[in-house]
Amino acid sequence: MTEPTNSPQTQAQDEGFLAPRPDSHPVDHCFRCGAETPAGVGLCDEHNPRKLPGPSSTQMHATIFGGILIGVIGFFFIARLAISSEGPWPTEVTGAVSDGAGGVAITISVTNDGGSGGVADCRVTRDGVPRPDDLAFRTPSVAAGETVVIDRQLAQASDSAVPYVAGSVSVICT
Repeated sequence: MTEPTNSPQTQAQDEGFLAPRPDSHPVDHCFRCGAETPAGVGLCDEHNPRKLPGPSSTQMHATIFGGILIGVIGFFFIARLAISSEGPWPTEVTGAVSDGAGGVAITISVTNDGGSGGVADCRVTRDGVPRPDDLAFRTPSVAAGETVVIDRQLAQASDSAVPYVAGSVSVICT
């Protein structure tokens, strides 16, 4: 019988595909120039002559977490400014006239009872029940304690079975 020889191919199969060679040592590379550095060292001697240590993983993760936290808080602050409205917004339909074709011309009075100016989001309903095809609008900016009067023409929607009726139109502002 012949004995197997230790050829390089047989030796590579014995050590495993990803196993390091026995004579190798772990290395890293300089972030700036790519020169070989000892394991765990990010910059070579040329780019880090004073041998200053890099940030620890705890410092890096804390910095990232802090940035995310500041971003989330900033997002909520900006969102609050964007959607904020003072109020309450007492609303009254001061006039409603039917046009005979299922539409109504209305006059709405909106008052800002809050402590500072703001914009109200309003919805006109046919009979107090909100529907997807109801008219929704925003008032112009209303100063604290002021009232704005708005005229709107409400046309009968072609796909709605419920017509506007002058006596049952209501407005809700928030």
